[in-house]
Amino acid sequence: MTARLLLGTSVALTGVLLTGCSSSDSGDRITPPAAPATTASPWASPSPSATPRPTPSKTVKPVPSLQGDTRNAIAFAPLDNPRHVTVEGSVGSSPAWSTSKVLVILAFIKEVGGGDPANLTQEQRDLINVALSESDMDALLAIRAQIPGGSGAPMTAILRSVGDERTTAPDIREGLMEWSIKDQVKFMASLYAGDVVSPAASRYVLKHMTPVDSESWGLGTIGASAFKGGWLEPYTVTRQMGIVGDYAVAIITDGVGPSELQIDDDYAHVKQMNKLARILKKHLDAEQAANEGVTN
Repeated sequence: MTARLLLGTSVALTGVLLTGCSSSDSGDRITPPAAPATTASPWASPSPSATPRPTPSKTVKPVPSLQGDTRNAIAFAPLDNPRHVTVEGSVGSSPAWSTSKVLVILAFIKEVGGGDPANLTQEQRDLINVALSESDMDALLAIRAQIPGGSGAPMTAILRSVGDERTTAPDIREGLMEWSIKDQVKFMASLYAGDVVSPAASRYVLKHMTPVDSESWGLGTIGASAFKGGWLEPYTVTRQMGIVGDYAVAIITDGVGPSELQIDDDYAHVKQMNKLARILKKHLDAEQAANEGVTN
């Protein structure tokens, strides 16, 4: 009986203990903490499946074209390949106007100075400077009057010496002679190369082909190192020829846009010439970029 009592007591105690544990779990259960949320590291490598977005290609603006234009034109050629002349646009007539002053002065240096500006007097050199920089007609007439036998023949001979078989200069009113922008580009390339009259004469004339500030429009707005313009009336052509960077260039407009009075009391189409100069510069930049792409 003692053994049976002890056994019963043991079973009862065990039940109490088991019941107590069960009560503790249901009333004060300790819930295991949840796993912390995973945060992506800022330095984590991108998913292998992610595809990087392509970089948008840079839009290349087209170069303005004068093809088909019959009142404006541009022409240019690289100085190292002057026979490769590009011409865009056209005009009905191409009177030289004051661009012919360059030819008169070169004929003067050839006939009076023996091809060397150093042989001229200071007064003669001053007249040349004013004729080129200010397009002064009185200075030009004083120079032309000193050319023995007239200026037409030596001017034409100079043109033929640089390969121009079309342009012919008269003894007077040389501004009326037709001188195409294509031939002017070739002439400017020859002048730059020192092939007109003599290297000394070519350098001297190029040095003085720098207009005064009030006439530095057109090619002067795109960094021309030397240039000379020609103009006359509000309804006639305005033109320029010169050197821009590594190119011989020429631009012309047939009376397009408003005209402005110049210091020589004639009229030039300044705004349109500025516009043509900008178009020309875009062509030069595009050609230069294309050439660099070929050589790289």
